[in-house]
Amino acid sequence: MKNWFGLIAFFVVVPGATGAEIPIDPSRFQLQVDKGAEARSAIVDDEAQPGSKELMVTVSKPGPEFWSVELRAPGFSFEQGKKYDLSFRARSSQSEYVYFTLERTDGNQASITRGTFLQLPEQPVDCTVEFEVQETTPAARVTISSLSVDQATFYFSGFKLFEK
Repeated sequence: MKNWFGLIAFFVVVPGATGAEIPIDPSRFQLQVDKGAEARSAIVDDEAQPGSKELMVTVSKPGPEFWSVELRAPGFSFEQGKKYDLSFRARSSQSEYVYFTLERTDGNQASITRGTFLQLPEQPVDCTVEFEVQETTPAARVTISSLSVDQATFYFSGFKLFEK
């Protein structure tokens, strides 16, 4: 009978222990601007959550490619076949679609997951993007792209990465 209780405890406790939460400071994101686009970023006070900070990106001149303005947070490693959730709060000065993916940073900057487009509204919204990693990569980054489609200002806060 003790063995059954041990087995039940294993299945109840272990799955909850596998999902490590990694908070990502908004200042970890680096702004990348290419192809004649113009943009700037800053860490500002979050008006919706006093005492919190958010990352603001203002695109004053769109670029010709969807990747002309990106936010990149390096310093991650991911394992093939594992799933990860990126949760955060976001809004835009006008409703815009933004692209999220995980990419290699060692040489070839190829994506290691299928990317996801999210529509960011003008009001703050809680978002979650799920990634299924297609190759093990010890040097990777979280990339937010498609910021240069139109002139707009984007706000991001509360980034957390969860291994599922």
